[in-house]
Amino acid sequence: MAADGWAPSAPVREALRSVPRHRFAPEKNLRTAYDAGDFAIVTRRNESGRATSSVSAAWLQADMIEGLDLKPGAVVWEAGSGGYNAELLAHVVGPGGRVVTSDIDPYVVRRARRFTTEAGSGRVTVVHGDAAHGAPAGLVPRGGFDAIVMTYNCWDVAPAWREQLAEGGRLVLPLEVGGYTRAITFQRRGDVLVARRFTHCGFVPAQGADARTAPVVGLLDGQLQLRFDDGPARSAEGLEEALRGRRHEIATGVTMGPGLDFGSLLLYAATTSPGFCRLVSAPGQGTSVVGINAGSDAPAVLGDASLAYVTYVQTRHSEIRTERLWEWHVHAFGPQGPQLAEKFAETVRAWDRDVRGDGDRSTDPAATVHPADTPDRLLPRGDVVDKDHCRIVVQWPGRDALLPSPVAPCTGRPPATA
Repeated sequence: MAADGWAPSAPVREALRSVPRHRFAPEKNLRTAYDAGDFAIVTRRNESGRATSSVSAAWLQADMIEGLDLKPGAVVWEAGSGGYNAELLAHVVGPGGRVVTSDIDPYVVRRARRFTTEAGSGRVTVVHGDAAHGAPAGLVPRGGFDAIVMTYNCWDVAPAWREQLAEGGRLVLPLEVGGYTRAITFQRRGDVLVARRFTHCGFVPAQGADARTAPVVGLLDGQLQLRFDDGPARSAEGLEEALRGRRHEIATGVTMGPGLDFGSLLLYAATTSPGFCRLVSAPGQGTSVVGINAGSDAPAVLGDASLAYVTYVQTRHSEIRTERLWEWHVHAFGPQGPQLAEKFAETVRAWDRDVRGDGDRSTDPAATVHPADTPDRLLPRGDVVDKDHCRIVVQWPGRDALLPSPVAPCTGRPPATA
């Protein structure tokens, strides 16, 4: 982790060297416990086989702890327990610090309590509870926690997390917007959380009050789905007939090589495109009628009986991997297809011009999280994503001139006007 740059600070490097990762995954052998530094180690699954608890990838744990910017003596709350990350945090905050770690699953709580007791730092308190309601009141220090870290996928930002965070304190959480998750480091400034850094990631889903299933609309006897990750499902009336018709295609002129980062394109499309959804091809179907591989999804926008989505085609073949090239294309169906396609293609070009910018490196947006009842007139200029408990304002390079007023592109709900 240190060699790859994920733990630039000495306290985090020392924590990784000192806390034995394998003792928090006793079901796994040593090779799995440590070779899985790039991957999570699943420690619990539900009845359907889906992972509900894990020891996160070591690089991601290190990166999120770095984001907390912990000082000796800090008091930290971790939501989503397993024990290992809590002990890493305890090592970083030192003898004068304290870590509260909570989980909604009693089995995970018992397991984490056992492992942290065996670890012997004496600075970790393991409790049972639903993090959506905050940490137990009796464990919240006067003035709030110095730092809070969530280790499960969060669709929303609960008010309790801001309220229990000290002024200037940091909250790191895997926040899902438009179906795409980023571990975002926020800093509290009054009632507002200000984003400081972004990291691509994936986590186990939320349980309890935070649990959410995205609305979907099935198409073509289940071959395809439209997923509406922010807001209610929209009508897809007439779309099945459109999907059986002619496909309109536009080449964007935007290319990418192998292994290059394009994740910011997905988040850019999700936060700037009215009618945004994800087009999902069902597993086991082969390449679908829309040209998306089985089990894959594509960013899309929905119109009246019309749909446009972004995909890519290989434009340069070579036996040498680094010489291969792909180009982003927009495909569309339905009467509004050509207009939707052209607009979505311009979204890709704007991302390439303003966000991708420096070669193939991407620029993160500025972002702030506001209470859900904040009226439009008090929000900063930017694209607005409305959640149940908060309003997220995203500010991308090059977008300011296009935004005469706050918009809510992802929600399907009308914006607040008070």
